[in-house]
Amino acid sequence: MRIALSAAGLAAFSAIVSAVVIPPTPVVQAPALYGQQAAQGGPGSATSVQAPIQYVQLQPGQTAPPGATVVDSSARPAAAAAPAAPVPAPALKPIIIRTTQSGKVIP
Repeated sequence: MRIALSAAGLAAFSAIVSAVVIPPTPVVQAPALYGQQAAQGGPGSATSVQAPIQYVQLQPGQTAPPGATVVDSSARPAAAAAPAAPVPAPALKPIIIRTTQSGKVIP
């Protein structure tokens, strides 16, 4: 009985020590898909995602990096280059119902 108890204690001690000493391995998850790729079949589909356009205003004396497209700030962007901005939904006014402690509605 003593040998069985000591073997069980040694196994429990070994499990606890290995859980404390060995750091857990990170879990790598597949990237989440949003938008067109998720709706049309996932990562194997032939759709392409267009990168967002980043506009930067240069300070006086600065020059654009090589390969950058320079757009005059007074020029209007082309209709095909910039998608139409979504119309924001009208703000809803919250409905506040005042009641007494008994639950009677106060007008």
